[in-house]
Amino acid sequence: MKLIKAIILILAFLVLAAAAAYWWAGRSLMDLDAAERTRLQEKGLAHDFADLSDGTVHYSLEGPENGPVVVLVHGFSTPSFVWDAHVTPLTEAGFRVLAFDNYGRGFSDRPDGPYDAERTDQLLTELLTELGIGTKVHLAGYSMGGAVAALHAARHKERVRSLTLIAPAGVAPLPTNAQIDTLRLPLAGDWLVRVFDKEIFYDRLAEEAETGFAQDFARQMRYRGYPEALLSTLRHYPLIEGVPGAYETLGESGLPVLSIWAEEDETVPFAHAAEIGKLVPEGKIITFPAYHHDLTYTHAPEVNAAMLKHLEAHSIRITPPGAAGKPRGPKARLDPRECDCHVSPAGVAAETPEL
Repeated sequence: MKLIKAIILILAFLVLAAAAAYWWAGRSLMDLDAAERTRLQEKGLAHDFADLSDGTVHYSLEGPENGPVVVLVHGFSTPSFVWDAHVTPLTEAGFRVLAFDNYGRGFSDRPDGPYDAERTDQLLTELLTELGIGTKVHLAGYSMGGAVAALHAARHKERVRSLTLIAPAGVAPLPTNAQIDTLRLPLAGDWLVRVFDKEIFYDRLAEEAETGFAQDFARQMRYRGYPEALLSTLRHYPLIEGVPGAYETLGESGLPVLSIWAEEDETVPFAHAAEIGKLVPEGKIITFPAYHHDLTYTHAPEVNAAMLKHLEAHSIRITPPGAAGKPRGPKARLDPRECDCHVSPAGVAAETPEL
């Protein structure tokens, strides 16, 4: 009997200690409310906000108003600033560039409920409507953003002009490990991400990334709901299982698809490049030897050059009229416009790497 009482007391102590640790870990977190968003804007850290059905979304929209729209979709844990080095080259090339923070990331709301494919697709659809973007858009997705872009294009082909997929998740199932399996467990995962969120989501990145990038990443972790949003994504978004059906639909759609891969990628294995070659046989594939999963921001000029070439292959350039509508000279700036006049029904010729 004494042994049983001792065990019960020990278990009760452990439960109380776990509850105290859970509370203590969240004591200093801030609310991401309207006042805080205004402060972020005043400090030049945030752009604009849109109120959508599931919450407020942080976004930036830059470039000429009549330019073709490029939508940049970030990955699992790093918000839209991951695209910062790409915005200026794209706008200078005449494109209008939309980047946004997915729910739970950056300066967007952290709503309750599952962070699944339907929620993210609804966000993208509503944001384009809210901003009055009714033309077809060029979608560019990085990592999990590649799966988001692929799913959106598969569901809404009529809204999409082309796709650029950088180390895209979802092409095939991802390898799992003990940490991911544990995090997906009820209760255990919830406690771990609250108490050890920094160790799980930040420390490795801080060791590998530049100081400024790490600081920008850490800023979103000051607000309640970030680790819980990532955990919900792990549990409800088909990141691990993959969405090969969406990529197969892309392969049948005739949309121009470019995928960019890092041959040393250990997050989304480079072997998946061969898989997308099978699912999207008319797509174009570009690979970079010795690059890793972080190529979108560590090698932005090279990635952006490949992206621009793809985008410009599916836009035409015309000379805007001069004064009183008169034609301008041969050295006049050329503006991009959309057309289907030189895109073959099959899309871009495939360049599948040897794996």
